[in-house]
Amino acid sequence: MARQMPQEQVFVPEKPVVPAVFARLWTNRGQILFGLDLAICLVCFIGAYYVRFYLDLPGDRIFGLSVPVPPFVPYLKASVIWAGMWVFLLWKDQSYRSDLHFSTQLAGQIRTILITGLYATGFLMIVSFMFRQLLLSRLVYVTVFVVAGALLIVVRVCFRHLARRLDEQCFTAYRILMVGWNKNAAALVDRLRERNRCTHVIGRLEWENRPRAYPDDIPILGVSSDLERIYDQTPFDKLLVVGGGLPSEDDTASRESLIRALNFCEEKNISYYMVPDFLDVAVTRTEVGSFAGVPLVLLQDSALHPAYAIAKRVMDVGISVVTLILGLPLWLAIALLIKLTSKGPVFYAQERMGMYGKPFPMYKFRSMLPDADEQLRNIIDLDSLAEPVYKIPRDPRVTSIGKVLRRSGLDEIPQLINVLRGDMSVVGPRPEWVGLAERYEPWERRRLKAKPGITGYQQVMSRGDPSLAKRIELDLYYLKHQGFFLDVFIMLRTILVVFRGDGID
Repeated sequence: MARQMPQEQVFVPEKPVVPAVFARLWTNRGQILFGLDLAICLVCFIGAYYVRFYLDLPGDRIFGLSVPVPPFVPYLKASVIWAGMWVFLLWKDQSYRSDLHFSTQLAGQIRTILITGLYATGFLMIVSFMFRQLLLSRLVYVTVFVVAGALLIVVRVCFRHLARRLDEQCFTAYRILMVGWNKNAAALVDRLRERNRCTHVIGRLEWENRPRAYPDDIPILGVSSDLERIYDQTPFDKLLVVGGGLPSEDDTASRESLIRALNFCEEKNISYYMVPDFLDVAVTRTEVGSFAGVPLVLLQDSALHPAYAIAKRVMDVGISVVTLILGLPLWLAIALLIKLTSKGPVFYAQERMGMYGKPFPMYKFRSMLPDADEQLRNIIDLDSLAEPVYKIPRDPRVTSIGKVLRRSGLDEIPQLINVLRGDMSVVGPRPEWVGLAERYEPWERRRLKAKPGITGYQQVMSRGDPSLAKRIELDLYYLKHQGFFLDVFIMLRTILVVFRGDGID
């Protein structure tokens, strides 16, 4: 007999008292975002027309140019075509969906905005060549793309900030019921709670005639056929069917329960999700599809496009050479300070795990005492670690100058030598010490599929996070979405993270 959840354990999230109008507006935030995007694109295009032809620009005065004012109507038509195409492409990319499945990272949203904006601008240029009356100023093209793109990004940043504030107040509280259980279900629940602290798993259902596993904090409310009864007692708005609990072809009763659950969720407008039995592979929306009506998921991280691989290598070499040469006086001063403040070499080399598990010596400015590796054995028992990762708050091995170097990230500068040698890249997963990387599980070794980087998505999004699962989750996200725009985003965000000193004790 299934255990029943005591009535006092039923979770009822406390929502703040907010105007009903605002509640309805936030429920339809996808449509609001669509309207804002369309308005921004139209206003920016028309504004660019007036700025270009009605304002006395410095460049025109310097070169003595007299720019005639073209008719307004062609620009108005072009603005409608361009704005309509941009928001259409964003809509096709599901940018205006607001459910769990379409919750994307900000970096992914920025990439989508820039790519769809380029496509929309290219489409308008093709149309203008076909219809001569739509030939427009190239300066207007560039101006409107830059300004409108920046404003679309700002709007999404504001939406994300507002969403976080509302989540903190439990304005958006998810009530989730799970069907089935496996070892990865706990990780899924943790991730849901990380995104929204008001996410509550009210319980779970088991399939009939199955051996049961009892997680500590997820009570069993019944079996899959009890779905309607559970909803009447404790309403929920999300149903997650965990892959490890899916019924086999011979289990007719459970399969019928699955179909009945789907019909019930559609009737009650409950979001119904099928969660696969793996959470170790990052999957994008474009890799979820079907063939002849059969659902398929492509399980493969993105390979480096040849053009991107060349551009990335050129960028790595260029940044390394320029930084090493221009900063030479500072690097010499740091070396002198290290020598004056502690005994030992200026540089520290440690064997790290590189691409595909190939070890290499990684160089840093020495920020610890010369015998730091020997002292580590007295501070931490590496063999007893629950997982191959550790963080030592206020590490006593760090020298006085080392604290400054680590906080500013300047201790990482010698790794530019590793970049020039081809062992590392400027942007990529963080290289791990060989002694820890050798203890990785097979799925954890997936982060070794790319050149390690001086900075990376994991470092800028959760610098100093001691959780190996979180680190690898972010590294796998980077491997799935790596590209030029994401690399630039990471490098720019690195400056902010270093300036704030995130993750440094």
